[in-house]
Amino acid sequence: MALEIGEFYRRDGIEIARMRADCAASFPPHTHAEYVVSANLAGYEDIRLDGKRFGALPRTVTIYNPEAVQSSTFARGKRSAEFISLYINPNELVRIAQHNGWLSRTVAPELTQGVFASPALYLPILATYRAARAQHGFDFESALVELTAALFRHSERGTDSGRHTLTDRCFKPVLELMKSHLDATLSLDTLASIANVNKYQLIRAFKSTVGLTPAKYHMQLRLMEARRRLRQGATVQDVSFDLGFYDQSHFINAFRSSAGVSPMRFAAAGGRLRSEVRG
Repeated sequence: MALEIGEFYRRDGIEIARMRADCAASFPPHTHAEYVVSANLAGYEDIRLDGKRFGALPRTVTIYNPEAVQSSTFARGKRSAEFISLYINPNELVRIAQHNGWLSRTVAPELTQGVFASPALYLPILATYRAARAQHGFDFESALVELTAALFRHSERGTDSGRHTLTDRCFKPVLELMKSHLDATLSLDTLASIANVNKYQLIRAFKSTVGLTPAKYHMQLRLMEARRRLRQGATVQDVSFDLGFYDQSHFINAFRSSAGVSPMRFAAAGGRLRSEVRG
């Protein structure tokens, strides 16, 4: 079988693989103990599932329930197929769903399976993969919660709309905690508990109001403080350490992504900045 696994990550009961299959590849009938949720990036996959036949094109999503038997081939055309697959432990899906009030039973639900052209599913899969790749635990948890919500909505099981905003009184303590803890990351559990909402509601409130997850918003607060300290003459090394970045390289990369220039150039520029060109 001409199948190549280019990347593989394991986090919190989830396995994430980025794979490439050429036209000679195939999956004989098989099954998994996990939910298998895939985003198809390129090529074509001919799938057989529950006695039905499906064609997975680029930007479509495949969903298999635990113990579902499926098979597939990649024989159409000459271009290799490429896809990202998430193998989700049923207990982890149940845990997330119960924590957010979407499921009362401890039995893993049956999702609507098959092939779907759904950006509402496709984009959360990519976000979960990217968070795992970047090794950002906070972002990974946020992405996984949003993916779980999308899977439940897709299967018509319903979720709380989560229509809270950061102007709600319950979020004032969250913002205060973020601003008073710029030297460390904060867990979703902590923030949701303070606001007395579930994690999905917390994430949606931040994304609908500021366009960022809580983790990314907190990062922006830390970088705002970094700019303030650099303007006052603090060294890059001291700012990186005092604001709790993993190491100086992590701080430099995060700062450049936000400001368009390195913190060294920012500190020396006296307020006159030009974007750095990187090859």
